[in-house]
Amino acid sequence: VLWRIGVDFLADGLDIFRNSTDVVVDSVTRPSMSSTGFITFKTLTPVTVLTSSPITYNGTPMEVSIAPESRDIVWQNIQVDRDIATSREFIANVLLGLGVLLWSIPLTLIQAWAKVEKVAMIPGFDWIDNIHGGSWKALINGYLPVIALLGIILLLPLIFQAIARFYEQRKTLSGVEDSIVGRYFYYQLANIYITVTAGALWTSAAEIIDHPQQLLFILGETLPKLAGYFISLLLTKTLAGLPMVLLRLGALSRMLFLRSCFNKQRLTQRELNEVYRKQPIMYGWEYPTQFLVIIICFTYACITPFILPVGAIFFFFALIVYKKQALYVYTPTYESGGILFPQAVRKTIFALIISQMTFIGYTLIRRGVYQLILLTPLPFLTIFFNIYLDNRFIKPSRKLSLERAIKIDALAEGHAEFSEEAYQQPVLTEKAMVPKPYRRKDKEIDPTLLKVLDDLRRFQGCGREIV
Repeated sequence: VLWRIGVDFLADGLDIFRNSTDVVVDSVTRPSMSSTGFITFKTLTPVTVLTSSPITYNGTPMEVSIAPESRDIVWQNIQVDRDIATSREFIANVLLGLGVLLWSIPLTLIQAWAKVEKVAMIPGFDWIDNIHGGSWKALINGYLPVIALLGIILLLPLIFQAIARFYEQRKTLSGVEDSIVGRYFYYQLANIYITVTAGALWTSAAEIIDHPQQLLFILGETLPKLAGYFISLLLTKTLAGLPMVLLRLGALSRMLFLRSCFNKQRLTQRELNEVYRKQPIMYGWEYPTQFLVIIICFTYACITPFILPVGAIFFFFALIVYKKQALYVYTPTYESGGILFPQAVRKTIFALIISQMTFIGYTLIRRGVYQLILLTPLPFLTIFFNIYLDNRFIKPSRKLSLERAIKIDALAEGHAEFSEEAYQQPVLTEKAMVPKPYRRKDKEIDPTLLKVLDDLRRFQGCGREIV
């Protein structure tokens, strides 16, 4: 019996070693088969049962979940192994977390170099020091660091998108946007807290380790001094950032380039469709922009109340701008099922907790004893409220209850539709190419072309019109 137990133990050890070796090999060379599969059901009841119960009993069970919409899938990354993706995500989070801690370095360089005197030293920019006889120097020195900071912040989503899609190889577009939102939020949080307190944190590190409450004193002492800087930041986002959202600089520059370099009358319909293609809303860019304003307003609401009207003005015009963009400009290209809304709620509550702790530190400096007693429970109450929201609304919304699934199946009995091509790669489901006319409004079409188009439609088994 002992010999048999020893053999079984050795066999299990070899299996674990073989599985680990396969993961390492797959990380170097592409796996021979996909680690992701799709099963399509005609009813919701089996889907609910399978996604709510474990499928296997061994140490590495299959992960079963509701499949994303087919348009949401990044098919180039669908074959990536789960362990490989998890390890890459961990490495990316560690490196980006280190970047958050060192975020004060580039911002310190901005504060040192974004001045009229430094810019005038660049060949060809000596004129900036003599605008209106130098009377605008103070204005430029006040806004140039803000503009430079916004420029760097606008580059961060591009970096996060490249990391999520090409290094971590996330399998859904909504997953890519979700990672951008989270990482962008923490970098903006670092922009407010770590940057303004970096010097005090490094010089008082030993004292903070011995007395953690010293961190609250540092926050309460340094943040009120920068209220004017953040008011300028909100004004810049209102007067410059929102108009840039309306202008859509990417689409505008593309259209101006084509109009200046090409004759519109000679562009084919496919080329025109590429110029006026659908533009989805970039959640990774837009959500954190609102988070930044919320964080600033939460932090300075009690310390510098004058910032509240400035924040209200921003949100008033942001409501007008984004409502117009959502109704007339942005076109959804996939459906994510509201995956980003829970994160938006969590990030807003997290910003509220940080601002409450900052105000507690500010109260400690002002030696407000009774105020401190009343403020101390606020972070804990906010955390409990966040847990309540997560358990009451967010977790139940991820899966359909079995009771409701049965009711929906009963109502839809006999009306279920099934498509064999629902979760096949688009390259495998492409039909024969249907030629388009030179222009959508062309009335004179060659009869031979019409006959060819009719034959192609019959071959495809569909009745699509020329568009």
